[in-house]
Amino acid sequence: MKWAVVSDFDGTLTLEDVGDAILTEFGVFTAADIERSYAPGQSVEKWMRRGFARLSASRREIESFILRAMKPRRGLRAFSGFCSRRRIPFDIVSGGADIYGRPLLRAWGVKALSSFGRARRRGRGWDVEYADLDGAGLPAFKESRVRHHKKLGRRVLFCGDAPSDLRAAALADKVYAAGRLRGLCRAKGVKFSPLTDLAAAADFIARNS
Repeated sequence: MKWAVVSDFDGTLTLEDVGDAILTEFGVFTAADIERSYAPGQSVEKWMRRGFARLSASRREIESFILRAMKPRRGLRAFSGFCSRRRIPFDIVSGGADIYGRPLLRAWGVKALSSFGRARRRGRGWDVEYADLDGAGLPAFKESRVRHHKKLGRRVLFCGDAPSDLRAAALADKVYAAGRLRGLCRAKGVKFSPLTDLAAAADFIARNS
């Protein structure tokens, strides 16, 4: 059986939401602001654009912070290698920004097809654009990547942690959930396994291939 992996990034492949950590570290938002951003109906893209437009930190300051403070989920590098050796497509679909996503993936030795918002300096802040979404919202985009692989005859293992991941999780063949996604999956009757160590995902694929 052929498999593909589609995964969120912030809070899924990382131990905490990197975008949120940056915006709190540099004084853009408070913890209460962050919590409100996860309310039903909130748009991750709009939240990121609003926050990063007010972020005065330089690229160097951002990279210095994330490389010092952010940690990958256990087993991430080995899981990336597992997918590469077995020629399993590994797609990272994120509402985050390339300014932190790609440096972390490089530092952690992770090889994957990644989709992040493109952050570019504008005035004293940053402009974040989501060209890959092609006008669709983030939940629809994540779902579309799962559909893409299923149309090619692959079963899809999905990893996520947030409300924007629910539609993709509901369509996937196997789900590993962390954070808020666990409660949403329970409420909607979507079967999942807790996401703690990505070695479990590799083991699942190995046993079901």
